[in-house]
Amino acid sequence: MLRILDRHVLREFVLYLLLGLCTFVGIYLIVDLFEKIDTFVDHQAALSLILTYYLYKLPVIVVQVLPLAMLLAAILSLGAMRRLNEVTAMQSCGLSPLRITLPILILAALVTVGAFALGEELVPGAYRREQETLDVRIKKKHPASAMGRSDIRYMGRAGRVYLARQYAPQPPTLIDLSLQQFRAETDGQQLWRRIDAGSARWERDNLWHLENGYLRLFDDDREWVAGFRRYGDSRAVEEPDEFIRPESDPFFMSRRQLSDYIRRIREGGAQVQQYRVDYHLRAAFPVANLIMVLLGSCLSLRILRGTMALSFGLSVSLGFAYYGFLRAGQALGYTGHLPPLLAAWMGNLVFGFVGGLLFWRVNR
Repeated sequence: MLRILDRHVLREFVLYLLLGLCTFVGIYLIVDLFEKIDTFVDHQAALSLILTYYLYKLPVIVVQVLPLAMLLAAILSLGAMRRLNEVTAMQSCGLSPLRITLPILILAALVTVGAFALGEELVPGAYRREQETLDVRIKKKHPASAMGRSDIRYMGRAGRVYLARQYAPQPPTLIDLSLQQFRAETDGQQLWRRIDAGSARWERDNLWHLENGYLRLFDDDREWVAGFRRYGDSRAVEEPDEFIRPESDPFFMSRRQLSDYIRRIREGGAQVQQYRVDYHLRAAFPVANLIMVLLGSCLSLRILRGTMALSFGLSVSLGFAYYGFLRAGQALGYTGHLPPLLAAWMGNLVFGFVGGLLFWRVNR
């Protein structure tokens, strides 16, 4: 009997989840299409390229709108069962609100894990291919691997910062290079070595060979300078592939990539506060799927009565309120008014507390 009821509750929830997901993804795609329609028309993009672009964009969209779809599915599925007196029938059989919603909560926990995995494994690569499709295949820009880059600024390892006027890929050469290195033990604030060279060429011994420049060493207020015509730097372990394309947008990096990025820019003397907030957001945002189901279940079982239109409006309103708290916490974290961990989890803490309180009252 219980298994039949669990399957029924899950079936209703999944049907509304698919409906909500298609609705919100569709709205997102329409808005984005209107924003980029001029770009597609100006560059005479083929329909196949436009579809490819949005195919790569789809994982990013799904991760962003999934909490809204989960909230809508919880409100609509349990609300429909309540209007048909199915919830009353279940309670008359001795089932508590917690037991009725338990299958949905378990599914929401699984979706949370899946959303986290999707954001870690699929989104970074899909975002990179999405940008390559837009820039190279639609806008007809030459790929960086073929044309090189100008105005290079790259955060290397062990406190190294590369500044170069140009990178040429064939052969791999950095032109007008300034290689700066900061002391890691001073939190990247003290410059202790700088190499200025006319060029640096990557050769077969897997070393950067710098030509026509000066090596400077700094110690307190003293400076040592030595000129060179050719200098092989074994400390510069960064390979040419790292200079081919700009760094990915940190907002779309995985936690592993972002952790490495934070370490490198901290060693280079840059501020990492906002990147630490983004790092914790990678784990905080997927949890919104479980919190939204918890909140939606409470509203449907005891509080909310109304039509599907009202439920949809409430879902959108609550969703925007959650994103508002999320962005507010993010902004407070960026400015240093909140610790990064608290800033990233502020929206979850507020909505989780409200949802937990309502759920406790529903089950009293």
